[in-house]
Amino acid sequence: MNYKQKLMLPMCAAFLLYGCNATNDSNHGDKNVEDMNTAGQGTETDVDPQVKAEVKDVEGKTLGIVNFTAEENAVLIQTALEGLEPGYHGFHIHENAICEPEAKEGPFTTAGGHFNPTDETHSHHAGDMPPLYVKEDGTAKYTATLDSMTIDQLKKEELAVIVHANPDNFANIPDRYEADGQKGPDEDTLKTGDAGDRQACGIIVGAEEK
Repeated sequence: MNYKQKLMLPMCAAFLLYGCNATNDSNHGDKNVEDMNTAGQGTETDVDPQVKAEVKDVEGKTLGIVNFTAEENAVLIQTALEGLEPGYHGFHIHENAICEPEAKEGPFTTAGGHFNPTDETHSHHAGDMPPLYVKEDGTAKYTATLDSMTIDQLKKEELAVIVHANPDNFANIPDRYEADGQKGPDEDTLKTGDAGDRQACGIIVGAEEK
């Protein structure tokens, strides 16, 4: 089994774990993601979101908007993005509402680590979301329902959404650990799943503020 095949296994398991639907062109009950407008013009659905995040790249270009809407004991997440590299990307909520593309430690590092109010390891952070899949044309449509966070937290905690450069391995052990003779995941993968650099960032605010 090669590295890519190994990487797909934890991704599939993560989808089952989160009990969500995060696909290119998918429906959430009667809520059709196809109702979203072109990503750069914002995303509008048939459900009025309570919380939004306008996602921008390192050059300040708007790639789309992430919508958050309360459901029974859960949060519905819907987004349409464009201008991204094809493939899987780590997609998380981070602990600081600060998106600085020219931050000293690297683009958007000012957003801090994953939103993790209960001090868990990855992939059990409240801000850990299923991976974002980007098509060959650079666009992605995404629907997920998570109970790891609440609308009140998203409104009050001053958080950000981050799109990472690489796939998220969900703290599993990739080939490089075997080559280094390690017996388990290191500190970085326990924190972030080795999702790599931050390509885009959006500050989460109440929908009425947008």
